[in-house]
Amino acid sequence: MQTAFIDTLHDSMVRDLAWVIGSPGLLDAAHPEYHGRVVDDAWCSAQLLSCTAWLAALDLSPLALHNFIAAHPTRRLGHYFEALIAFWLMHMPDTQLIAANLQVHEDQRTVGEYDFLFRNTQAEVCHWEAAVKFYLQIEPQSEQRAFIGPGTRDRLDLKLDRVFRHQLRLGQTQAGQAALPQGVKLDRAQAFIKGYLFYHVSTFNRLHVNGISDSHQSGWWLRHQQNELPQASAKNRWIIPQRLRWLAPARLADAALVMTGATLAAALDAHFSTSSEAVQVIELVREESGGWRESSRGFVVCNTWPVIDGELNA
Repeated sequence: MQTAFIDTLHDSMVRDLAWVIGSPGLLDAAHPEYHGRVVDDAWCSAQLLSCTAWLAALDLSPLALHNFIAAHPTRRLGHYFEALIAFWLMHMPDTQLIAANLQVHEDQRTVGEYDFLFRNTQAEVCHWEAAVKFYLQIEPQSEQRAFIGPGTRDRLDLKLDRVFRHQLRLGQTQAGQAALPQGVKLDRAQAFIKGYLFYHVSTFNRLHVNGISDSHQSGWWLRHQQNELPQASAKNRWIIPQRLRWLAPARLADAALVMTGATLAAALDAHFSTSSEAVQVIELVREESGGWRESSRGFVVCNTWPVIDGELNA
């Protein structure tokens, strides 16, 4: 239902908002270590279903969303993701957004931050730690440590360790409790983590990873000039999306600027001649009714990745 409904939406920000609400999370909410501490996919799917009329109307007249995002300008995908969550919580029926990005201080230093505090439809006060992450499987292993960020400065197991051992426990600390608004007492703390895992185009398989949802969204990755782009058809086209367009599946108008495989290859050659930064690319298939929709996505990394500029940062 999630993908089918998002495909009915045209405005890119509204599509991203729908993706934030209803897309599968990265984590397995049923995993024993995460019991009760992860926002589960069933709840997200139910929320998307309840929001369909609102999102459809917003798609026809998206100015309120556009203005809200414009009031929180950013180039960072994580901040854009959080802004979309804030807009959603502010418009969710019978829900009160209490605070967002509420810092916690101790001895005149910042020791943490509540990403979101809100009162839900059951009048419970919830603390959410939110993140959108993109990790590439560096080794064909079913362990969290095998997944690192495209810039090699982030690793899945280390990120989750910080979320569950530090960030979600903030409300249990004296400093965390002191930072709460007067009269607010936490009832639950959960991780709201979404994104994609990427598997090597030729040798790695999508395996069950401990603590990771089997429904997680995924793509492929390859090293520049070491593997061919996995183009499903010569008729398909490509784009290099801006970072803030990494969330919802791409959908473009018929007249949109798209690239052939050869044009994309030339663009990647030019990019990697001066940069070692990974590039996300999206393969597009033409729809019968006109326009383009995403058929696959992946990362192209430099040919020495994960060693970048002589150093492995993960």
